[in-house]
Amino acid sequence: MSQTAWLRSLLGAVAALLLASGGAQAATELAGSEAPDFVLKSLAGSNIRLSEYRGRVVMLVFWASWCGDCRAQLESLADVYDRYHDAGFDVLAVNLDREERQARGAADGWQAAYPILYDAGGEVGRLYDIGSMPLAVLVDRDGVVREVFRGYGRGQGQQYLERVRALLRE
Repeated sequence: MSQTAWLRSLLGAVAALLLASGGAQAATELAGSEAPDFVLKSLAGSNIRLSEYRGRVVMLVFWASWCGDCRAQLESLADVYDRYHDAGFDVLAVNLDREERQARGAADGWQAAYPILYDAGGEVGRLYDIGSMPLAVLVDRDGVVREVFRGYGRGQGQQYLERVRALLRE
């Protein structure tokens, strides 16, 4: 492992610990409430407002370039997105890196069909009180948070698929 890669890994671990030390429960408490609205610029250049997705099921995914589980989660959601986008499902991937070039560098590694947003000042991360990453927030057609997923592990892609299907049937 190069010194740069090692340093990035170390900084990522420190950032994850700092995130986990405050607000770890708060995002979960969002379940059942209206999803806080926000506007962020996508890496493609357009502004994205969450409330413009009313009428669709949305998975908000909070991630960073140093988070290996985040990448696995985003790739898993790409499959769900591809299958159910036309049925009313969207993914909004909110990057929380300190510098946009880090977000772009990570995003260049895969061709996501869904928008990748950059939270330049961390405002949306604070709005959702992110306590750990990866974190995914499933929002129903009415803009209500239905479920919060902390972390990512084996079989979770299937869980996402089941939850999304259930909300699309409502």
